[in-house]
Amino acid sequence: MIRTLKLIVLMLGLMLAAPSLTSTPSPVQRYFQSLQSLRADFIQRVFDERGQVMQTSSGRMLMRKPGKFRWDYRTPAEQIIVADGERLWAYDVDLAQVTVRKLDQALGSTPLALLSGAAPIEETFAVSGVRNRDGLDWYDLTPKQPQPEFRLLRVAFRGDALVSLELEDSFGQRTRLDFQKLERNPTLDPAMLKFTPPPGADVVGDPG
Repeated sequence: MIRTLKLIVLMLGLMLAAPSLTSTPSPVQRYFQSLQSLRADFIQRVFDERGQVMQTSSGRMLMRKPGKFRWDYRTPAEQIIVADGERLWAYDVDLAQVTVRKLDQALGSTPLALLSGAAPIEETFAVSGVRNRDGLDWYDLTPKQPQPEFRLLRVAFRGDALVSLELEDSFGQRTRLDFQKLERNPTLDPAMLKFTPPPGADVVGDPG
C-alpha cells in the first residue's frame, strides 16, 4: 500500500503540474497544460532490477483538477484510493479498513510533493529529447534535485495520446503504468471523486 500511495501521489503531481511560462514548452508540458480531467483503465507492473515482473495489478482511474482523483484497484486485491481535494482515503476491501489523511500531509510525506503544482515541470525536472521504444515516444524526466524515492520518471506517448508512465528508483526497480481506453478531459460524475467509509469499516486517521 505504501508504494501504491507514493505512485498515486506521483500521478496526481504530474497531472496537476503548473503550466510553464517558457515560449517553447516540451510536448510533455503542452499535454499536461491542457489536461483538466482523465479517465482510463490501467495495468500497473513492478519490475526488479533484472526486468522481471514482481507484481501486477489493474483497475480504473479518474482524475480532475484541482486535487481530485480515484484509483479502483480490482486485481489482485480490491482497493480504492480517493483524493477529494482535502483528504486522501485508502480503502482495503478485504480488511474492511479505511486509512485517511489530509491531502497536504499525504503529499508532504514524500519528495514527490514538489510535483503537486508548485512549479512548472521544467523547473523541477530536466526533460530529455524524445526517443522511440516499443513504438512509443518516450521522454525522460530527471529531477534537478536528488530525490530519495526515485531517480527517473519516464512518460510515453503514441502520437498525442498518453500511453504509459514509468518510475525508476535508485536500485533499478521500475513501476510502470500502462493506460487503456484513456479519455482526455471527459465530464466526470462529482460523486465518484468523494468517499464515504462503508458501514462497519474500521477508519484509521483523521476523517474530519
